[in-house]
Amino acid sequence: MALQRLIDKCHYLFDGTNVPPTADVVSIICGMIDKVGREDVALMEDVRFSNEINAAGCQEPPIITFKTIFECENFTITVFLLPQGAAMPLHDHPGMTVFSKLLIGSAHIVSYDWVQPRVCTAAAGSVPKAMLAQKVLDNEFTAASGAWVLFPDAGGNLHRFVAGEDGPCALLDVMTPRYSPTSETQERFAFYKDIPYELHPNVVNDDGEMTQEQKCRLAWLQEIDEPEDLRFSDLPYQGPPVV
Repeated sequence: MALQRLIDKCHYLFDGTNVPPTADVVSIICGMIDKVGREDVALMEDVRFSNEINAAGCQEPPIITFKTIFECENFTITVFLLPQGAAMPLHDHPGMTVFSKLLIGSAHIVSYDWVQPRVCTAAAGSVPKAMLAQKVLDNEFTAASGAWVLFPDAGGNLHRFVAGEDGPCALLDVMTPRYSPTSETQERFAFYKDIPYELHPNVVNDDGEMTQEQKCRLAWLQEIDEPEDLRFSDLPYQGPPVV
């Protein structure tokens, strides 16, 4: 069973620290994630449930469902299901490495990393401070795209994804270390608003030091509260038993 083999390998390779896995480990885990299909995680029952709850009340915005398939001290495996056109807002994964793969559907994914060394604007009046980030991804993904990975400080740790207009999309995530917001050593996920580089009110003219193409890959990210209209429904895992 592809899912159990993935869990076994994660048990063996992940130590629960926030040190990113080596290139060899990344290659192994990505290869194993690519073998996991929608039938391995009993996904179609979730799709039916999601369709029912979102159609019944014509939910706007739609409800995102998720289920935790496996969790231990060193890693977590979760599936997120987004109805057609639904969005997971821009957020981060502090200190975490996250492997992802679409199981069904399509999604547009935009991701950023902080510019190094860090660059920020000071808060001024009603304008909060913002930090400069560089775009890593701005692409369409499908189930055929294969697995991708983000690291604590690279690969697009801050990301947003929007389900395509061709139906719902389901995203399989393998996160290490396990997300533990009550831990003294781990920060909580944060949400952000991205502002194009030249549109931030505190940005001064750079006198042509950057090309327009370079500017287009930059954005100022302002941390925001979790969006009030972001709604989740936690589903039980009802697929084949895993250990």
